[in-house]
Amino acid sequence: MSAQELEAAFAELLERNHARWAGIARAYAAPPERDDLVQEIMLQVWRALPNFAGRSQIDTWAYRVALNTALAWDRSAKTRTKWLGRKAGDVSQLAAGASSHYGEAKLLDEFLGSLSKVDRALMLVYLDGIPNPEAAEILGLSEGALRVRLHRLRKKFQERYCEVESEA
Repeated sequence: MSAQELEAAFAELLERNHARWAGIARAYAAPPERDDLVQEIMLQVWRALPNFAGRSQIDTWAYRVALNTALAWDRSAKTRTKWLGRKAGDVSQLAAGASSHYGEAKLLDEFLGSLSKVDRALMLVYLDGIPNPEAAEILGLSEGALRVRLHRLRKKFQERYCEVESEA
């Protein structure tokens, strides 16, 4: 692939996937670090693009690169915390308390923050509306396992956040 073809392919990927990458960053980084994570995702997709083999859809491949970048970012948070002197969650909680206007977003952030890394990734692909076969490929799960985990996550969310009227 020529340099011009790479640039064109990357520009198309960026246009189609920037919102998804920002959503991934929202789930894996504290508010002050989200833009940095999006930049890191873009950099990693750019670096990996020449190695794209075409065995899957390019957007599926790019989502997986973005998710792996976010997971690596999350693992390196301990090092950043050491240098910054506070946990990323502390900053997140301060920002979350700033306004009640963002109640739904805070609720989603809280729920995502309570999940394991795999379940958080599963919720992200679900919230992005990615079809189950593609989501299973991104996450390296069978479709059956994906559906079961998704069902359990929906139930967990309902139990935690949804009021159920008692039958009397």
